Amino acid sequence: MKLMVPLIEKSCDTLMEKLVKIADSDESVDMLDWFRQLTFEIILSTAFGVDANIQMGENAEMLEKAQAQFKIPLIVRQIGRLPLGSYFFWLMGAIFGNQPTYFLGIVDEILKSRRQMGLTGRKDLLELMMMANEETTVEGVSRLTDDEIVAQSVIFLLAGYETSSSTLGFTLYYLAVNPDVQDKLRTEIQEALETNTNIPLYEVAQNIEYLDCVIKESQRLCPSGAQANRECSEDYDLNGIHIPAGTEILIPIYALHHDPDAWEDPKKFDPERFRGPAKDARRAFQFLPFGAGPRNCIGMRFALMEIKIALVKILMKYKFVQSPETQVPLVIHPGGTLCARDGVSVRVESITDF
Repeated sequence: MKLMVPLIEKSCDTLMEKLVKIADSDESVDMLDWFRQLTFEIILSTAFGVDANIQMGENAEMLEKAQAQFKIPLIVRQIGRLPLGSYFFWLMGAIFGNQPTYFLGIVDEILKSRRQMGLTGRKDLLELMMMANEETTVEGVSRLTDDEIVAQSVIFLLAGYETSSSTLGFTLYYLAVNPDVQDKLRTEIQEALETNTNIPLYEVAQNIEYLDCVIKESQRLCPSGAQANRECSEDYDLNGIHIPAGTEILIPIYALHHDPDAWEDPKKFDPERFRGPAKDARRAFQFLPFGAGPRNCIGMRFALMEIKIALVKILMKYKFVQSPETQVPLVIHPGGTLCARDGVSVRVESITDF
């Protein structure tokens, strides 16, 4: 992942250039929209080697269609599990503009282009999957087919950009409405940078404890994935309940994160929950923003690195404050992921004493 850092920082620097133009004005900006542009540009660059310039207004149709994938209400996805529900899900997908074939075509074209170039040693996601297609290094492990490469790429592209942008948006919202937390975080960022002058920014960002706490508390209150699902592989009895093999099990992540028996004052934004005695007393599997077990989120480390680099860079230069347009509390849209239905509108102020 270290090889991807320059590409992440390049996109973050583009965001900083946009913030310069809006800072210290009376104009509000929807930072969720800007974060979506940022993370979509990053995932295209780091995973597929595509310089799409999303933040500069290019390839806007691609981002628009990506957002449509997550607008279908969660209840529709639940109905899709019922007999004949898949037909209803397909119909609602058409109504909401859900067009997965659009991205299948794009990734297929990218794959064909990269095949013509041959393996480049770039070591991005697509290159690694192409290598898994070309050769088998472990006996008994099947090669990836082209269809599998395309399907996995689409999932990585869409899920990777949306969850990261939502987490950034929610985190910035909570910092704007909790200025004391924002000031404390900025102080800890400054101290970390001053005491680690010869260490790359991404390494410093990874080790700022309070930054980690702030992100985790945002993920607790507003997990991008409100639920996870698993299939029971064999018959199992749990506390008198018989679960037959093949049963789909839903894990209610949002409910777990708001359980008053596990979290004191669960609606309060309190990053201190994630360090010291409060952290040590928490039960295992009570906090699941990336799932858990062997099938937890494969992009967890990448997402956290991307989120932390972005937050450190912008908080070094800018302060985010509530404006008349800031929606408090946010109205949450439960689609493919949880997101702020109307965006995250805030004002931006320059920091002069960092």
